[in-house]
Amino acid sequence: MKILIAVDGSAYTQKALAYLVANRAMFVDGHDLVIVHVCTGISGHVTRHLSKELVSDYYAEESAKVIEPVKAQLAAQGIANYTVDARHGHIAEEILKSATAAQAGLIVLGTHGHGILGRALMGSVATKVIAETNTTVLLVQ
Repeated sequence: MKILIAVDGSAYTQKALAYLVANRAMFVDGHDLVIVHVCTGISGHVTRHLSKELVSDYYAEESAKVIEPVKAQLAAQGIANYTVDARHGHIAEEILKSATAAQAGLIVLGTHGHGILGRALMGSVATKVIAETNTTVLLVQ
């Protein structure tokens, strides 16, 4: 099974990764992991004044800030069965697109653990992913 893990560099990402590693036999060994990071898109008002190369370099640098520590953490645990999918745009939408492209059987998200009121007022990446996918989602708080 392919397991997609969304990472954003937060403490919630670290908890989700730690959970997967702690339950390695269930979530890591024998599975293909897809590590996805989504940079929020730069406004079109800004990008039209910048070269495509500069914008591309920006996205690559921002993704590397999040993905490289994740790769180091996985390497420290001897985990190499993963691919990386760096994207930019709307976070929940890109996670869903990545899961579809990878044909993921499980999506793993670290969550801030906002209550019902918090989700109603602020929205949530996790809420949108859950609402718009048929794939099983594991939330780690």
